[in-house]
Amino acid sequence: MKVRLHLVHRASLCVLAIALGGAQARAADAPSDSTVIVTAPSTTPFDEAAGVDKTGTSLFDTPRSIQIVPRELIDQQGGTQLRDTLRNVSGLVQGGQFSFGFYDRFVSRGLNVTFLNDGLPDTTSDLGGYVHSLTGVERVEVLKGPGSALFGTSQPGGTINLVHYRPTDKASASASLQYGSFDTITANGSLNGALGGGVDARVDGQFQRSDGFRGTRSRSGEVYGSLGFHPANHDILARFEYHRIEVRPDAIGLPFSPPSGTGLPANVDINNRYYTPFAYADQSIKRAFLSDAWTVNDSLTVNLRTAYTDRDVDLARNAGGRLTAAGSTYSLTGRQLRQQQDNIHDFVFQAEPTWKFAAGSMPVTLLAGFEYRNVSATTRRSTADLPAIADIYHPVTPETSLAALTFLCDKSHSCNDAKVDGRFYGLYGTAQIDLTSRLKLRLSGREDWFRTSAEGRSVIPTNPGSEHPCDPPQATTCPFVPGQPVVRNDDRFEWDVGAVYQIADSFALFGGYSSNSYPIFNTEEPQSIGQVPEKGTQVEAGLRFRQGSWLSLSSSLFRTTRKNVYTILLVPDPNGPGSIDVSQVFSYRVKGWETDLSLRPTATWNINANFTLQDPVLVDYPQNPGQIGNRVPSVPKQIGNAWTSYDIALPDKIGSLQLAAGLRYRGDYFGDTGQTRLLPGATMVDLSAALLNGPLTIRGGVSNIGDKRNYDYAAGVGSGAIPGPGRTFFLSIGLKTL
Repeated sequence: MKVRLHLVHRASLCVLAIALGGAQARAADAPSDSTVIVTAPSTTPFDEAAGVDKTGTSLFDTPRSIQIVPRELIDQQGGTQLRDTLRNVSGLVQGGQFSFGFYDRFVSRGLNVTFLNDGLPDTTSDLGGYVHSLTGVERVEVLKGPGSALFGTSQPGGTINLVHYRPTDKASASASLQYGSFDTITANGSLNGALGGGVDARVDGQFQRSDGFRGTRSRSGEVYGSLGFHPANHDILARFEYHRIEVRPDAIGLPFSPPSGTGLPANVDINNRYYTPFAYADQSIKRAFLSDAWTVNDSLTVNLRTAYTDRDVDLARNAGGRLTAAGSTYSLTGRQLRQQQDNIHDFVFQAEPTWKFAAGSMPVTLLAGFEYRNVSATTRRSTADLPAIADIYHPVTPETSLAALTFLCDKSHSCNDAKVDGRFYGLYGTAQIDLTSRLKLRLSGREDWFRTSAEGRSVIPTNPGSEHPCDPPQATTCPFVPGQPVVRNDDRFEWDVGAVYQIADSFALFGGYSSNSYPIFNTEEPQSIGQVPEKGTQVEAGLRFRQGSWLSLSSSLFRTTRKNVYTILLVPDPNGPGSIDVSQVFSYRVKGWETDLSLRPTATWNINANFTLQDPVLVDYPQNPGQIGNRVPSVPKQIGNAWTSYDIALPDKIGSLQLAAGLRYRGDYFGDTGQTRLLPGATMVDLSAALLNGPLTIRGGVSNIGDKRNYDYAAGVGSGAIPGPGRTFFLSIGLKTL
């Protein structure tokens, strides 16, 4: 484990050193008076097309809400991970229960989102993923709402696509080093250029280490290597990437106040730790990607894409816990540690011919597609009981080593030893039709066939972590056993229809309907394989306004639904000291309004702002009908963000000074459907400044300058509130060729 990270560390630093040398050499050749004024571009660039839309249609003519976060804005804000970009997209926040402290789980318009890596799935699910870095990322694209008509199996909240830089024939290099709070060091480097014979190459590398807020230390290293080939009428890209990620996860957070209290997080020191100090979540990810854009003629392009990912996960994370009166204080009892190993293989292939032609006087873009995906994984888990933390106000974790714990597998200790397999086939088509120069119509449809299965690899006791409904039905559940796979077959048709009407060149109305299917398939809950797929819908109507290059505004009303939400709650075992898993199914809807504004009052002053108002409500909950009408967990009613930058030209050869400030607001929200655990909202202010001098950038910033207490999300039932950091800072220096 340490050897692999050490190798990645060295490889990343090697890329950094070579890139730094190349950047310095080229900077020396640059004109000495080269002064660049940089202003962050819009997050709603209406004249651009997003790859996540696939048709090449400009955002202004697309009847869906799509936003793009450009690299320039990410760098201004000191972002190094995907979660650092959320502030730039309306309605998108970190949240959702059960992220366990070691992977990204985001919510858009109150629903979970899907992640893509250059247009293809990245092997993550809502209950198993990793922290996405921004190494080599050119921009982040966000499609809001269901995307099944384009992407098949996807979450109803939206789709986040990380678009990486492609190799070009222009020789270039970059290097940066950033230091920040919690002794966080991030080193990045890139090299790009022509190898000869029509082949271009690019290498990106990053190494990051941090002691982490509240001791959640992390180390990661990754390398991307890309080759571009350009034979006649083809644009071929081959990429290989390797990631090594090591995290100490906090899956517990701070306990909520006792049952007779306020429902807010308990009034304890924010630096108190209730997670096991030797918890870990280590991942190795290897991915190969190949694509070809074949221009057959002026009207037909065929896009072929394929990727294979191998991901190994080895973790031990906390689960459960409840407050128990202990004299004048409270203790944290029912604590457990779950140890789990997953190995996941993910293969996907897409073939998409796209025609551009005229039907009479109407320009038409017609995309057709076929997709095949196979996800095969093994998972093994066992659970150990942990001693109680005697006093939550002065916590001491009694466990001292992993070797001293006894991991069990029985009805009170969640466990599994299974292999899961998912095969997904899809046929789809999308038509973008310009009915007139003002009226644009979008029609999309997709038929998907899902085959998901789970099978035991060994005989283990029946327990809530490894059981399924018997066939034929019985009063009790049945265990997974070797040689008897539990199989589910589904076929679903999802569709998307919308229109854009331009009242004037600068003003347009848009609206549409989209639907979604999401088969429940992950290694965290193999017992969910036989459940009915989730279903989601969205109705959206909005307007767009633009004025030259200095103003763009997008505002929309939406109504989203999510049905057949299957989840497993960890609750105290009524017959013993441990905890047990209990299955639940519920449905909810979210009504809301979003607005995104990009404004450039002068050539050197830029403003990006967004605001979201939403009403999330449970509409069906058979196990707890009394909670129907309650607010949906992890979904705040109000979200607001603003970021502004101003460039000041300095005399002579100094360059320019860029001053920036931001505001983040997130309203309160509940951590459970019973509305007994409330996370308070917070308003935070950030400041940054940068010296820009040709290829050299020196930047520094302070986040949450008022040191406001805030919370990222609520952990799973039985756990607490995950606090966000207080006041933090960063300093960085970067050098790149122009």
